[in-house]
Amino acid sequence: MDTAEDTSNLISVNASLSTRDYLIEMWNRRDFAISVPLEQLRSAHKTTLLGNLWHLGNPLLTIAVFYFVFGTLLKSDRGIDNYLLWLTIGVFTFRLSSSAVLGGATSISANKGLIRAIKFPRALLPISVVTSHVMTFGIELSLLAAFTLTSGVGLSRRLLLLPAIIVLHTAFNLGGALIAARLNEAFRDIQQIIPFVFRLLQYVSGVMFPIQSFLGDGIHGPAARVLSLNPILRIIDLYRWAFLGTAVDVGETLRVAGISLALLWFGFRYFRAAEWRYGRA
Repeated sequence: MDTAEDTSNLISVNASLSTRDYLIEMWNRRDFAISVPLEQLRSAHKTTLLGNLWHLGNPLLTIAVFYFVFGTLLKSDRGIDNYLLWLTIGVFTFRLSSSAVLGGATSISANKGLIRAIKFPRALLPISVVTSHVMTFGIELSLLAAFTLTSGVGLSRRLLLLPAIIVLHTAFNLGGALIAARLNEAFRDIQQIIPFVFRLLQYVSGVMFPIQSFLGDGIHGPAARVLSLNPILRIIDLYRWAFLGTAVDVGETLRVAGISLALLWFGFRYFRAAEWRYGRA
């Protein structure tokens, strides 16, 4: 009888918090999502000559190759003013999504020691990864601003809406990162598949050439509709609108906002549904 009284108020370690309590716990530990990526950035670049600027080398080389192949050889720059800046925006923006989702995929498997040692909302791990990539994206945005000024385009008041575009982009990336984190925790091949998927995805996201002209020339019907609904394509269009003033469809923008928020909501629920097993294997 005494034993029953002693254990009546105990709570199972596997007990799941309500969504409200979980979000409150995440907010109470919000410094984790900032301090961890800051420390990772510091430690990752402290032994390099150029520090945090070093990560620009790979995308700049990619831009040079794409400019030569698609701009010079294939003449994909026809009808595009300032193709180099147009291409640079596409490469930087797409790279943020691919890096954030891939980083989210490995956020659980790479931190099993931390998961087993400390009790905290596991969603903070993919959130910290996405936060880290957004921080480094700030350097790329600064470079884009410099390119915009030196190319004669100039900075527009449209850039005042850039924070809103980044928030929308981050919602999409975080939703994908949360889904990838759970999938990769169960099936480690996912982290090998994601780079391949994004390599294919960049060809239908308007990174190197305007997808609208491609759709008009070769693809019609349902296939064209599916490609045109690609969220990354619309997000890249928003960045190009902010820097270059290219046209955007308000209806498509609202649609991609809905898709991004829905993906974030689903990713959060999907990630939490298996949180009890993370770090056990």
